[in-house]
Amino acid sequence: MNTIVIPSSLTPENLIPFSLEFNNFQETSENCLDFRFLSHVEPFGMLFLSALIRQFVRKGKENFGRDFKLTAKNYSDHDYASWMGLFKSFGLNHGNEPGQASGNGTYIPLTRLVVSKIKTEAREEYVHHGEIVEQESLRIAGVLTRHSNCAVHETLTYAIREIIRNVVEHGEASHIWYAAQYWPTKNRVEISILDEGVGLFSSLNRNSKLRIRDNRHAVFSALQPGVSGVAKEKRKKSDGDWVNSGYGLFMTSSLCQFGGSFYICSGSDAIKLIGNESEFMSCNYDGVAIRMVLDTSRIKKLNETLRELLDKGQKIASELGNYDTELTASKMSRMLSRNI
Repeated sequence: MNTIVIPSSLTPENLIPFSLEFNNFQETSENCLDFRFLSHVEPFGMLFLSALIRQFVRKGKENFGRDFKLTAKNYSDHDYASWMGLFKSFGLNHGNEPGQASGNGTYIPLTRLVVSKIKTEAREEYVHHGEIVEQESLRIAGVLTRHSNCAVHETLTYAIREIIRNVVEHGEASHIWYAAQYWPTKNRVEISILDEGVGLFSSLNRNSKLRIRDNRHAVFSALQPGVSGVAKEKRKKSDGDWVNSGYGLFMTSSLCQFGGSFYICSGSDAIKLIGNESEFMSCNYDGVAIRMVLDTSRIKKLNETLRELLDKGQKIASELGNYDTELTASKMSRMLSRNI
């Protein structure tokens, strides 16, 4: 039996490279997850590790069928991860179910949303699914910011709504997973959201107006203003205010760069944005995983911030049709830095 040692600290810096190592264990039918070194967990780390394990199980069953076996050891002493629903989220019978912990003004446990339920609820209430996403986003932000000002609540609601809407409208995923943590004394909030859908490359390639060359280009393009998996002329008039203009990821990633950070992982590539610095990383993840960290002390009135970002985004979008198609990593990094 092969032993897979889980990293000691579940941070993006550790888990994104770990996703590549994890993939190398696909050749063995019997594997054991060893949590003996685990000491530090964060919302993104728990979500991403859980998704990687589910991805590993799916592919293991495809390769080996009933001969595939996955066990775990040294996990029983990790009380916080158990409370947050980490272990049961990937099928291990230990700790809370996802969403079972009540959450409070500082955290939201690993939670799963069913996309079909969002769409069904919207049909039953005769509203656009964006209305249902808005309600859920308000609820999530409300749990995290019950002791904070309106600007923080509005900004978190906006960021959560835009990411969840992207999954519902473009990800072709059956579920959306999220978790969050708020550190009021540090003026820091982390919101992590992921899906296990088709990924950015497949999603953006549905728009025949885009020329997406490879996966890295797709992840980069998703953060640019005006880029959407649906061509402008194909967007439904009935969507009204909820029409997706392709600015969601640009706006949310830009908000996070004011004293915070933003990670996005999809397919074979990830991008890290901190301030005006950007870094490309290699990863192995089938869907889309996003980590947003905001400095709440630097959040001002949302309308003013969004207006500034929209003006900047429109200028960038007007130039996007003119850049050459041979984008190198350094060129893409410069364009990402220019977004701020």
